[in-house]
Amino acid sequence: MQVHIKNSSWKVLEYKTLGACAFDFESSEDVVFAPGEWRLVETGTVIATPEGYCLVIAPRSSIFKNYGLMQVNSIGIVDQDYSGDTDSIKFPYINMRKEEVIIKKWERIGQGMFVKIEKPEFVLVEKMGDKNRGGFGTTGIN
Repeated sequence: MQVHIKNSSWKVLEYKTLGACAFDFESSEDVVFAPGEWRLVETGTVIATPEGYCLVIAPRSSIFKNYGLMQVNSIGIVDQDYSGDTDSIKFPYINMRKEEVIIKKWERIGQGMFVKIEKPEFVLVEKMGDKNRGGFGTTGIN
């Protein structure tokens, strides 16, 4: 499968190891976070997600450990039609530290993974059957 990309660095996205499921995004600019501040970190990368897939973006596992940053929406779902020339991928991070945090240009700040999707036909029913489990969080404490 070929995927068209456009980015400000003119670098092709890559998987860093043979077993990697996701590829990395780099920051296309220096970003300074004040304590408690949230900002969008620009990657300068536009991706034409192939038909039948969505692009899921998430922080790299080291982002919180090294920078104290958390992605404010947990993960991002990038639709197939978000691929115009100005539809660049951005990572919304919040600084959880009590001091300023700096992300430097070209630092790896997030990762992306293509996930195959299907769009079901939803059917409205009056009753779901007798499989009630008791609601949210009902599988026990442990």
